[in-house]
Amino acid sequence: MKVKVRSNVAASIEAVRGELAGTKLSTSTMNLVVWLDDPERRSWVLQRADLLGEKHPSFTLILDRTGTTPGATVTTADRSDDVHLSVQGEHVLVDVVGLSPAQIAEYVTTLCPRGVPTELWWSSSTSSARPVFDALLPHIDAIVVDSSGALPDARTLLDLAHFHAANPSLALRDLAWLRLRPWQEMIAHFFDDPNLLGELYALRSLTIASGSDAEAFYLGGWLASRLGWLARGRDAFADREGKEIAFKRERTGEIRRVRSVELASGTSAYHGEVTDDPQVVRVWVSGEHARDARLFTLQAIDNASLLEVAILQRGTDELFATALSNAATLLGDEPA
Repeated sequence: MKVKVRSNVAASIEAVRGELAGTKLSTSTMNLVVWLDDPERRSWVLQRADLLGEKHPSFTLILDRTGTTPGATVTTADRSDDVHLSVQGEHVLVDVVGLSPAQIAEYVTTLCPRGVPTELWWSSSTSSARPVFDALLPHIDAIVVDSSGALPDARTLLDLAHFHAANPSLALRDLAWLRLRPWQEMIAHFFDDPNLLGELYALRSLTIASGSDAEAFYLGGWLASRLGWLARGRDAFADREGKEIAFKRERTGEIRRVRSVELASGTSAYHGEVTDDPQVVRVWVSGEHARDARLFTLQAIDNASLLEVAILQRGTDELFATALSNAATLLGDEPA
């Protein structure tokens, strides 16, 4: 049975270090640093950080700028005399309201154990937190973001594309990208009939409806990389022969969710649309190659599992990097 000790102390580095010094020898596989500045998402972020810490021994440092809980909370494993080694990690939540970016970075450099990877889960969607992000950057090995976490538009996605272009060697993961795996599998089923393979090279438009823009741009960027399309400007692709493929988007439905996808050639349209059950998609073809509707079950992926995949992944997924670059071009950036 796991026994936890939770202590409330002052927010100073000295107070936190003193509390941690009383713990038993522990093993950590990583340092997880979490930046939190949105009161409305606070519970959501804390719950998922706790779940990850429960499953994987780690030192978790939550930098909380919501002003919700003054001081610091230090959670450690059983301190009884008959326990000499803990495989549970420590969990520190510290109020950083009023601290400068340099002071906040000092918590990371002072408290995080050396010799293990340091991952930053950046949950902020405000540009005002950028100085803190820049101060933390030299001390981390990988970053996890959610470009559709709080905002439905693509501002965060474009900022992310600029950041990755300037820091290509830093491992980067986006939960918005990871959510798309079930839809990528579903789209592959559009053309599982060998007689329709030629249609892949006759497509002239792509339309995606989603509750937030990041999923639409990522899905479009991914499909382009699979079919050899080139993102050539705002909302436009070109195929291998230079023929234009229009990219159309509609923002509708629940944030962070894709609602429908339509790929159209000159003769047929390939549709996928969520049914009343959000995990089931109705797939059909209209036009010359018409096919009756089929139901395709999307794999259910909870947010805790997505975060786990993102944190435990090593390096940056090259397919993700290509989709992100394509998304930036579709948003109006000049192609590289």
